[in-house]
Amino acid sequence: MKGLEKMKNVFLEVIILVVRFFKPYKILDEKLEIPKDLKRMGFKVGLLAYIMTVMSLFFAFVLKITNWAVEAQLILLGIILFMLYRGQHIISEAFRLFDSSEEIKFESIFNDEIIFRGSQIIGIVSNKVLKYNKEKNIYEVLNNEAVLNAIKNYLKNMWEHRNKHLFNVLEMISIIIMLIVSILTNTSIDQTIFVPMILIFVVISFFSSAYIQISKDEYYTENRKYDNEQEIIKNDLLRVPIIVKEDLEMRIKRFQNSVIASNENIKNFYRKTNSSNLIVTILETFSQYGVILVYILGVEWDSISLATIAEISATLVVVETALNKISELFFTLQKNNERLSVLEKEEEDIGLIMKVYNSELSKTDNQKAIDHIDINPFTIRYFEESENDRPFTLISKNPINIDSGEIVILQGPSGSGKSTFMKMLTEKIRLKKDVEVPSTSRFLFFDEKLKFGSLSIFEELFCCNENPDFVKMQNILENLHLWSEIKSNCVDIWRWMKEKKFEQSLSNGQKQRLILAKMLYFLDNDIDVVVLDECTSGLDDKTESDSADAERILEYIVKYVNMDKQRIVIISTHQNIDGLKNKLANEYKIKTLEFKYNGEYNLIKEI
Repeated sequence: MKGLEKMKNVFLEVIILVVRFFKPYKILDEKLEIPKDLKRMGFKVGLLAYIMTVMSLFFAFVLKITNWAVEAQLILLGIILFMLYRGQHIISEAFRLFDSSEEIKFESIFNDEIIFRGSQIIGIVSNKVLKYNKEKNIYEVLNNEAVLNAIKNYLKNMWEHRNKHLFNVLEMISIIIMLIVSILTNTSIDQTIFVPMILIFVVISFFSSAYIQISKDEYYTENRKYDNEQEIIKNDLLRVPIIVKEDLEMRIKRFQNSVIASNENIKNFYRKTNSSNLIVTILETFSQYGVILVYILGVEWDSISLATIAEISATLVVVETALNKISELFFTLQKNNERLSVLEKEEEDIGLIMKVYNSELSKTDNQKAIDHIDINPFTIRYFEESENDRPFTLISKNPINIDSGEIVILQGPSGSGKSTFMKMLTEKIRLKKDVEVPSTSRFLFFDEKLKFGSLSIFEELFCCNENPDFVKMQNILENLHLWSEIKSNCVDIWRWMKEKKFEQSLSNGQKQRLILAKMLYFLDNDIDVVVLDECTSGLDDKTESDSADAERILEYIVKYVNMDKQRIVIISTHQNIDGLKNKLANEYKIKTLEFKYNGEYNLIKEI
């Protein structure tokens, strides 16, 4: 029964591969279309590869044409054709070298273009793509790594499909034509032997390759499982402290067992692959040499001549080429199937990404100033662990209305839902698809995960601007109490920044203020809402000395970003900033939202 089931699966795999090969595949968004210059380069590479295929098919018939020319007394033509046949390797090698050079050039530019296009898209959709999590019953933001991987996988396979599919179809048609022509022009071998031989090889070759494909799917599934298991154990060995000696022994043993099982999986897969390839090779050998044996056994010896041997040799060349091309054809079908599988897998995420991309472009083209934020009553059942290591439900029973120029303080203990509320506000999580959030392109959002990249502090701080405003930045750094702190460690601050990286020589509090300095420096009129989530957690609440503390820094930020009293500023902190609220109360309208535990859920209440 198992054998019949396997045969059924192999048969279905062959049908699926052929059907999917001719199935049209439409691109999801015109902005994902392959660039014209890259398309031209891909066409050139594909055309060269197809010319090489046609050449190999043509040269397979050259000996037959040579024999016909000699029989027709066209001796000069026969000699030219035979010399052409003998020199095919030189011609093919010349084309192969040129094709190889063009393909390497194309692949390099192809990969760079994918990264470039992906970075353009992710620059617009970063932290804005929401995907529904059925288990948690909530929309969550796709992280940038997931977005970029989805874009790269989709573009790579879509562009390959666009470049190669036409030539793959032409290759299939050419091989089918060759098989038909080889059958019609066969005069030296009995057709009752020749035709079944070709068909049997086609069937067995396809079924053998389909069997390998099914085995490959099983192999990769198992292999991923073992790789994940080994990665977890390796991380534990590196990071988890050993409590008792048995911990180490246990992890090493688990790792060893996983490696043994993984190696056995690899051996089984290649055992099946080698067996399948051996069957095809034996069949191909039998097909060629069996023809000779059958012919010798059935021919009248007196009728054998040099012309007969030449005709059989020419037929065998055609058969050999045809059989090789049939094997290549199935791998072409297989590759096409793999590309389509990746495209279908990424389709959902790419659809979400491009919807956000087009929406954000539309918002950018038609930006509206945000002069108020209205939040209806809501309930968030949040399953991720909060700071106090417990999932929670966050509820707002009353509408929350925030007007232009207001300073909103989110007050409550760690883990009470302040960050969750801010994620909802900045569209990083969403309760329903139809919840309308103002364009986040007009938001400036600080959270503790922000950091500089791998460039120097100077380049990151000024975004590689060739003519930065040093006076403006120095004033910001002085008010953030960073200038004096850095100055105590060097003579020339700008030179020091050019030589240092973000992770070097800076405390957590200094890193936070450096990010804030950059945000303030580039603050422009397109920003209507400034959201600050624990932007001073690395500082003391209040100090007596004239140095950086949470209260002084927040006071400066609020006055800097809201000097015209038009922007909305939202501040979340677990620190005591009562003094700040008292200082700002006479100058700004302060709104306090209290987050507190209320039995089984957390409640937001305006106080």
